[in-house]
Amino acid sequence: MKLFGDNANLRYGNHNPVKRGGRRAVLEMDIKTPKTHRIIASIALVLCLGLNLPFANAAHPDPQASAPAAPDAVTAEMVASAWKFDQSDLPVDPDVLYGLLPNGMRYAIRRNTTPKSTAVMRLIIDSGSVAEEDDERGLAHFIEHMAFNGTTNVTEGEMVRILERLGLEFGADTNAYTGVDETGYTLDLPNVREETIDTSLFLLRETASEITFDPEAIDRERGVILSEMRTRQNYAQRDQDSLYGFTLPDTRYATHNPIGERAVIETAPAERFRSFYERFYTPGRSTLIVVGDIDPAQIEAKIVERFSNWIAKQGEQPQTDTGSIAMNRPSQANIFVHPAIGEVATVMQFAPYEKRPDTYEIRRENLMRALAYNIIQRRLGTAARLPEPPFIGANAGRNDAFELANRSIIRVATKDGEWQTGLAAAERELRSALEFGFTQEEVDEQLANATTGFENSVRSAQTRRNDGLADQLVYSASEGVVVTTPASQLARFTEMRNRITPQSLLDVLRKDFIDLDQPLIHLSTKTPVKGGEQAVLAAYQKSRQIATAPPEVREAIVFAYDDFGPAGAVVADSRIEDLNIRTLVFANNVRLNLKKTDFEDDRVRISLRVDGGNLLATRENPEATSLMNIFVRGGLEKHSLDDLYSVLAGSSVSLNYGSGEDYLGSYVTTTPQDLALQMEVLAAFTIHPGYRPEAVTQYRNYLPGFFARLNATPESTISSQLGAILSDKDPRFSLADESVFAALDFDQLRAAVGDRLQNGAIEIGMVGDFDEDEAIATVARTFGALPMREAEFRPYNESRDRHFTGDRSVRTLYHQGETDQAVVEFYWPTTDNSDFDTDIRLRLLAELLQLKVTDEIRENLGVSYSPNASSFTSSDYPGYGYIRISVNVDSHDVELVSTAIKRIAAQLSEPIEETDTAAQDRAISPDEISRAKTPILEKLEINLRENSAWLSIVDEAQSDPEMLQRFRDSGGAFSKVATSELLALARQYLAPEKALVVNALHDRFQNAPNVMATD
Repeated sequence: MKLFGDNANLRYGNHNPVKRGGRRAVLEMDIKTPKTHRIIASIALVLCLGLNLPFANAAHPDPQASAPAAPDAVTAEMVASAWKFDQSDLPVDPDVLYGLLPNGMRYAIRRNTTPKSTAVMRLIIDSGSVAEEDDERGLAHFIEHMAFNGTTNVTEGEMVRILERLGLEFGADTNAYTGVDETGYTLDLPNVREETIDTSLFLLRETASEITFDPEAIDRERGVILSEMRTRQNYAQRDQDSLYGFTLPDTRYATHNPIGERAVIETAPAERFRSFYERFYTPGRSTLIVVGDIDPAQIEAKIVERFSNWIAKQGEQPQTDTGSIAMNRPSQANIFVHPAIGEVATVMQFAPYEKRPDTYEIRRENLMRALAYNIIQRRLGTAARLPEPPFIGANAGRNDAFELANRSIIRVATKDGEWQTGLAAAERELRSALEFGFTQEEVDEQLANATTGFENSVRSAQTRRNDGLADQLVYSASEGVVVTTPASQLARFTEMRNRITPQSLLDVLRKDFIDLDQPLIHLSTKTPVKGGEQAVLAAYQKSRQIATAPPEVREAIVFAYDDFGPAGAVVADSRIEDLNIRTLVFANNVRLNLKKTDFEDDRVRISLRVDGGNLLATRENPEATSLMNIFVRGGLEKHSLDDLYSVLAGSSVSLNYGSGEDYLGSYVTTTPQDLALQMEVLAAFTIHPGYRPEAVTQYRNYLPGFFARLNATPESTISSQLGAILSDKDPRFSLADESVFAALDFDQLRAAVGDRLQNGAIEIGMVGDFDEDEAIATVARTFGALPMREAEFRPYNESRDRHFTGDRSVRTLYHQGETDQAVVEFYWPTTDNSDFDTDIRLRLLAELLQLKVTDEIRENLGVSYSPNASSFTSSDYPGYGYIRISVNVDSHDVELVSTAIKRIAAQLSEPIEETDTAAQDRAISPDEISRAKTPILEKLEINLRENSAWLSIVDEAQSDPEMLQRFRDSGGAFSKVATSELLALARQYLAPEKALVVNALHDRFQNAPNVMATD
């Protein structure tokens, strides 16, 4: 609909989402349990089930009521149509203010106070790469870049600087993305001051229609785009291109990757940019979303004022014809071969797609479909955890292919050479479900998880985060899905829950899943298949002839670890008054630190730290704790991992237990209702781990693929060898051969960590929404009931020896990826984090380096997409730390970039008199200082209202109290850092000759190093 008029607008009331067809999926429930995530995630398509409630058709007056109404002013019916509310019988969330400007631009505004005093903005353009003509391929993405490179009222390069001065960090808070059918601009505002709000809306308005496309600016950005193209092009991208080309050959999705075509990027004139921009950046294709601690009416007035005069210069364009998918295509196979690719078989078949509005009945079907596929996924997961599993992992389901067709899919990852066995096993598992259906126990497990998810959403509804709510609205704008309240979601689910049976799920599955009798099969493999495509088809058809069996009924299991002995007594109890942190010690020496907050309703964040961690590794036994990353997969003495999934169904309990640098344990999130069960699970893993061998089997099955990819990209090549380079091949920090990892088993892990788990010091932290007395009682009867623990964490002085190599010769590594890809990295050794003042200055120095390398290498030279600078200061290894700069470049630009980095380092580290303020300002300008400091200071302010930040100090409030003082002092400490102090630090550490340079080049350069030079 094309609308015109001045200052006429209307607002409306609601929305909620999830995504389809290989695109984004937004899950409205905030479930923190990995198990629940896995089981509930596919219910993303069905959240917000609807009841047949009356449509809330409430209009609000124009905030500029004094202005004369335009003759074609927007009506309530127009808003309902624009947001697809008129096609739904679901109630619209009244807390969202929906609107439509007469020019066709939609907006949605919601007040939300998590985190307090912050907001997010999203400008969404309903156009992406599939809208491009052949001579425009890549311009949708290129235009996204050009939004930051000059508009009518903002000079080139200044937009990012403006936002940095307001406290937004480029990349983290200021970003954009281009997809196949959508372009988005995202701003996460660290404060809601008038200046920040007004400036952000102004910059989004500039983006909407005022990009200037200066030819010289375009030319400078071409290299950045080519760098991004180069970075993305790897074995995984080639595999996806092969898959899309095979399965979607007559669509633009097979050919219109957002990154585009090199020839277009290198040569497209400014006129082609303007043409695409004017055709698709139009108010009728745009939606502006604002969520945060704001007054919606005031934001609405600002939107009306700024965006009402936006006019589509070429009119509103029709939707692009993206092609079609043949429904009667004969069965075919396609094989993609690459030495780094994991072996994966993908089987799919298409059926006609019908666009259906978002209604109660559709969501009921979607829920039942998701429950059915979740049961199948559970079965596939169980098969992957067998002592001799047929595959590494598998999934099956149905989605839509960009609304061109529905597709049923089986996807199976296997060990190299075992795709036939894995595919047959997964296919039989799916056929078994279709033939025999589900057990009542399986259905009950899924319903328990779904119930908990909906109930948790209701309890946490008032402290949902800005970004999550904004994502819902983005989805609503693009998919026409109605956002409803968590309370109404739960009510609708409750109304239908008792009518969901094994038979009803089987009926939905049979109706939904397309029989894979004439499939397309895409096989990714490291080596060619004997017999080629026909062999693949024959293997699949052979598997279809094998009979299936009904599922086994699982016996009900009761959690075996709810009694750890008499509850422990508290022997010390005090409170850190200014931080409101309560610290306790139990008679068995277990420490507990509590911080009650109201930042997240119905959420409790927990840290468990048991003495040990990676410091248990020695030069003689460097892989002592390597298997801790699969520790949970070994289950408990009385429960396998699959048992635990069933036992814990319907709970918000995380199965997470691993190894940090100096601790064994976990950081998890649960709810007040499940706090006791979560602590029981953590205590059980501490003293009753299962060490089941099937976990090691899975681990070993992953190893060949992992090692095959080590040299597949320059980044992975450096990552795999860097530890050995920096440590002079200290085996604790060097990647061992595959055979070393393949020989590991749980007996070795038990020998390394068993004593620590049974006897080591324990410190527990809790932050969030809980009753202190109940939390103390829960810990008393779990960890407090354990036998006596050591009182202190061991120093491990013998394990804390880590030095930075003294060899400054350039290290050149060689990868086997794309020939033009290279990475340049500089490492300057610094120090540990023991001195707070030095630590924060090193961080600020790295932030300044980030600004400078971005300005020079990305903006001025235009040769890299994302140069990165950072500071690492160790808390575990005395004296160890470094400043790092990493740049992904074209192989021929290695010397150019290295020279630029050395020049920046030399300028910062050259001697300057302490009284020569002019010279200091030339080295680090006041504006650079402000742009480096302000985002840090804003984030420190936000951290005061974030449970995750509080847990980072509560976790060691007793064992490392110095961190509490640092937390108190951080804001003031960063504010007081002077330019002269940063330059002194740069002189101490950043001289070019002090850097270790590591380059990663393609194998072809091994015998031709001169090719590195700039052409």
